[in-house]
Amino acid sequence: KASHIKDKIIEIAYLNENIGGTALAANYAGKPMPAGNYLPDVLLANICKHNVTKFPYEIARLTQDLAGGIVVTLPADKDFQHNVAGPLLEKFMMAKKGVSPEHRRRILRLIENMTMGRNAVGYLTESLHGAGSPMAQRVLIQRLMNIEHKKGLAKKLAGIVE
Repeated sequence: KASHIKDKIIEIAYLNENIGGTALAANYAGKPMPAGNYLPDVLLANICKHNVTKFPYEIARLTQDLAGGIVVTLPADKDFQHNVAGPLLEKFMMAKKGVSPEHRRRILRLIENMTMGRNAVGYLTESLHGAGSPMAQRVLIQRLMNIEHKKGLAKKLAGIVE
């Protein structure tokens, strides 16, 4: 595959794994509660939730970029069943030897559905608002980030003695 294609696929994987990694980190850094339940680390959980409000949109953009303009110009499935147009569409949908035009169409329909179709509501809009507003997460991150401690660490690393 071309390097720009590989790079986009790597970026998609990075974004997905980043969400999973921050979720795991929040759980790993969590603490058992007296009632027997487990409380994830609130700062890391909010960082994870904040990533979920952003990364799916970038994943959708990259996926649409990889799919190309055909994701919005793909003829209807019934057009592929037409006696005259169907065989022509099948011919021109062939892109790579060993990948059937039907499989290519199905992947393109999935991308369409997940990034701008009916399932985009569940994937994109739910990602943005499903865990509370992004601003509420940012407020909580600001409260919990312990900036003074981090400043002290930076000064120590820089050899600054006050």
